[in-house]
Amino acid sequence: MYKLIVVEDDRIIRRGICHSIKWEDHGFIVAGEAGDGEVALDLIRKEQPQVVISDINMPFMDGLEMGNKIKEISPKTRIIFLSGYEDFKYAQQAIKLKAFDYLLKPVDSEQLLNKAKEAASDWEMATREEMKIKESLPYLQQKFFQRLINDGDQRIDVEKELAELGVELEGPYYAAILIHSSIRLDEERKKSLIDISSSLFSNGSFSVVRIDSNECTVFLSLKDEGDVRKGQLAQKIIESLNFVEDAVTITLGRSYPNVFEIGKSLVETRLAMDLKHIMGKGKVFSFEDTVSSKEEKECLKELESELETQIKLGIPDKVSEALNQLNKAIVERKSLPLTDLKILALKFSTMLFFEVEKWKQEELKSFNTSDVYQDILEMETLSEMMKILNSLIFQWREEMNKKDDENHFSHVDQAIKYIKQHFHDSTLTLKKVAEYIHVSTPYLSNLFKLEKGFNFGDYLLEIRMKKAMEELREADIKTYEVCEKVGYNNPQYFSICFKKFTGYTPAEYKKQFK
Repeated sequence: MYKLIVVEDDRIIRRGICHSIKWEDHGFIVAGEAGDGEVALDLIRKEQPQVVISDINMPFMDGLEMGNKIKEISPKTRIIFLSGYEDFKYAQQAIKLKAFDYLLKPVDSEQLLNKAKEAASDWEMATREEMKIKESLPYLQQKFFQRLINDGDQRIDVEKELAELGVELEGPYYAAILIHSSIRLDEERKKSLIDISSSLFSNGSFSVVRIDSNECTVFLSLKDEGDVRKGQLAQKIIESLNFVEDAVTITLGRSYPNVFEIGKSLVETRLAMDLKHIMGKGKVFSFEDTVSSKEEKECLKELESELETQIKLGIPDKVSEALNQLNKAIVERKSLPLTDLKILALKFSTMLFFEVEKWKQEELKSFNTSDVYQDILEMETLSEMMKILNSLIFQWREEMNKKDDENHFSHVDQAIKYIKQHFHDSTLTLKKVAEYIHVSTPYLSNLFKLEKGFNFGDYLLEIRMKKAMEELREADIKTYEVCEKVGYNNPQYFSICFKKFTGYTPAEYKKQFK
């Protein structure tokens, strides 16, 4: 329903207009009536009607004065003036006011109804057109920026299209900064950006354009290539708009001497913004800050491989060191897209889950794998990845420590028992013993050093040499036979080991007990 307000100082005429026409049957509702312009303004301010029918000549405030004020408080309202005076000056002033029409009294009811319907239809068309323009401008801007970023500035007339979007810059140098906010950049915040920019730049030296609900770009005219105001503006915006911690991130493109090259600057801001997960949110950084070389990318691959190796070796502290080195390298190289970062996080979290589960017999209760994977898919920064992986390493270390408290003596005892039973096996290794008692090789090696003060190799050597000494003392036996009994295939190597351990060759040692 369209809202209609009738303003007429003659009560009989006013009531006649309100009640003699079946307004509701034609899509209108009489939202109010008034006897003079002053009273009518309060109604119009409150109701924001589509159509006002008003007498021109009224006491206190006439229709023409009221019409001027309506343009301020309800600019879309269509005004139809009524007058009993065939005086051109009224019509002339009504035209100046851009009144919808001017009718002479007495007015035929059908004529007035048709004129009100025309006014409402005109209001409808204008409103739709305005909405279409308002809704299409962000779309046109977005399409322009997409083409600029995807096709490059050589394929489109950047200067012309920027002008059509209301962007006109003086130069002589041009640059773009890109503002990304995790909170919607509405018209109020866009106005704040304009106010902040005005503090450093004059009109014609900048233009703020919304790309979408979360991003704006500021195009700048600069005095020279090294104009520091670009960075100053970015810092001011960060300080003013970071209403929530790390809500706003700003990237700077390089400065160029031709306006059509501002497209390059915008593309650079986008490339830089795509690395905010590494550079950090809530910061200002430039395109140059994110550039890395091919050699640096190769270095990242090596560090990824090192981290994978350390996880397989099964030492949490070493894994933490490798992860920190990888994190540092990613920050320094600034070359890993967010998608690749998520793939890395999924890969290493899967490997770490496997290590945790090896040490924990019961079902994991402190966290759920699906929850962690969901966190990885939703993560937006490198620091979030580090938090996820470090929490898994911590869980792994905790489970190992629990088992250490409960079983580390039994692990060593089991290993010693197995060694005593199989020392004659020439293929006996630390790995073979670790597999038998279901622990990792590095872990068992650490336990030996912790509990016995020497490593596995030294302990195995001691067992074998003591057995060899026993055999040589108590039996008439050949050296090569002793060699085979204590797990050596090569008699010469056995003799070297025996002399190193006892200070005698097997023959010299045997001779002492004949």
